[in-house]
Amino acid sequence: MKAIYVKAFVLALVLITSTAYSQSDCKCNVYDNLSAAGKSKLEILTQVIKEKSKICQAKAAELNGEIYIFEKDNLDSAEIYLIKAEELYKKTGCGVGVTWNTYKQRFQVYWSKSDFPNAQEYALKFLQSAELEKNTYEQALANTMIAIVFYNTNQLDKGLSFTDKAAELLPAITDEKKKQKILYFLSVRYMSHYLKAKSISSIEKSLKYNLQHLSLSKQIKDTAQFARSYFNLSGTEEESKNWTKAMLYLDSGYLFIDRADSIDLFDYHGNKASLYIELKKYKEAGRYADSALFFAQKVNHKIGITQSYDLISKIAQMEGDYKRAFEYSNLERGIKDSISNVDKIEAVAELEKKYNQAKNENTIKDLDKKKQLYFFLAIAGLLAALAIAFFLRQQQLKHKKNILETEQRLNRARMNPHFFFNALAALQKFALKGNDGQAMASNLSKFSNIMRETLESTYKEYVTIEQEMEFLNEYLEVQKIRFPLAFTYSVTADKQVEVDDALIPAMILQPFVENSIEHGFAGIDYPGNINIHFANDKKEVRIEIKDNGKGLTTSVEENNEHISRASQIIKDRIYLLNIKLKTKAGFSIDNDETGKGVVVKIHLPLLYKSQTER
Repeated sequence: MKAIYVKAFVLALVLITSTAYSQSDCKCNVYDNLSAAGKSKLEILTQVIKEKSKICQAKAAELNGEIYIFEKDNLDSAEIYLIKAEELYKKTGCGVGVTWNTYKQRFQVYWSKSDFPNAQEYALKFLQSAELEKNTYEQALANTMIAIVFYNTNQLDKGLSFTDKAAELLPAITDEKKKQKILYFLSVRYMSHYLKAKSISSIEKSLKYNLQHLSLSKQIKDTAQFARSYFNLSGTEEESKNWTKAMLYLDSGYLFIDRADSIDLFDYHGNKASLYIELKKYKEAGRYADSALFFAQKVNHKIGITQSYDLISKIAQMEGDYKRAFEYSNLERGIKDSISNVDKIEAVAELEKKYNQAKNENTIKDLDKKKQLYFFLAIAGLLAALAIAFFLRQQQLKHKKNILETEQRLNRARMNPHFFFNALAALQKFALKGNDGQAMASNLSKFSNIMRETLESTYKEYVTIEQEMEFLNEYLEVQKIRFPLAFTYSVTADKQVEVDDALIPAMILQPFVENSIEHGFAGIDYPGNINIHFANDKKEVRIEIKDNGKGLTTSVEENNEHISRASQIIKDRIYLLNIKLKTKAGFSIDNDETGKGVVVKIHLPLLYKSQTER
């Protein structure tokens, strides 16, 4: 019954807000007149703030917010004014149609802070109000805003879907300046998709819309936009490895760049650094990377800061300054993890679901009043269906919650944190004992790769067998630094296994290997040995992990310590895998028939890259 009341309230609210907005007191005429006259935001504010009407007071707060975003670079103050504006707009009783610009500016604040859930919430609110006002341009703009949030939370298909929606609206936009803006955003959104998904069609669309943007900018003599077109053309040439041409486009764009726009300046210097890296001119690359970091930090552009850290780390590594490379890699990872964690990704996805649900409900207001009898009969049937759907949805969400909780447990438990501390201690001892800088750098690189793969495994569902073998080799090499004479190992695959194409779940073997080293070889008086072998069997990948440690013949308590962590992790992983793919993957752990050591046998469905990219 509660759901019925909620829907009735939504219907009533839609009717009330639609009526209210049609009233004359839902416009601030002073603002409209001064805007049409081309006055600056500050000039308009000084006049609008004098007005006593609720709508003008709301507009004044909104203007203050915009000034703090674009002219004073103070996002916190901007947020305060925009929250006030939203509250004042609500008091006008004019509905969400008048709040669209406040929603757009709040998106800008949260986007600049890399607060993706809040950014997406206000992008969707902006889209809703634009649809209510039937404003095609604002709808297209809102779709590009939603798309970029999805791209930055690695939900590429959804991001591409909203970019395509914006492209569909483009032909209906007749105002040249507005069309120019949407062309630019389409170009960069399709390029964003290409950079993450390597989709050829996306880079082709990016180039198409960028050339249209450049042509229109020349037609209307908007030189400020030339820079952005040339920057995008530089990016296209860079992807084609035409470094010289890319540099020419970049430098051409710089001639027209707005020197007061820190984001454009960041783009220029960051792209310049990337090109110099490709040209192996690391000294010049370092200067431009430092400048890119300066401009990103100036406006607290977190995504730009992480990209700058990554550039500096790469340059330092190329120059052999591994300490600096390691420091900046950690700085980049720290910020990247804080803005791209799983909870934020799920929150962004959930907001879209709520938006679609609200959008479906709002379409009810368009029904013809003459058909009210049929309407109520249809609603009765619809509510019954919704009640059933709600119950089924609750069951599905409960099941999904259990899966997500399991995934979270896996993400926290994937690699023993003691390994990192012990490995770092071993590396420290290694550094103190000898003067072999190259060996030290190599070991640090292996350790960094292990850390990165471990952290990134949270976001990677599958890896190729080749990648897993490389990871295991590096992991075992680092373990050998800790235990130089304790064990030997081999990581092999049958010839018929397509190691560069066949996929397995990421980080599924490491817990067993760790148990062999940490528990299986503990206390033995002979050299240990670990053999990891991959093979194909019909439609399955079969993996065998075999050690010659003390086996499962010790006390029950020690046995539990030896296998419990690995067993629970793989049980959870295989549970999720079998649900998703409807397979019968499994594993077993037994003593080796020789009497020494443990044999772990795992069988997984045979997957290839082409199957997961559909």
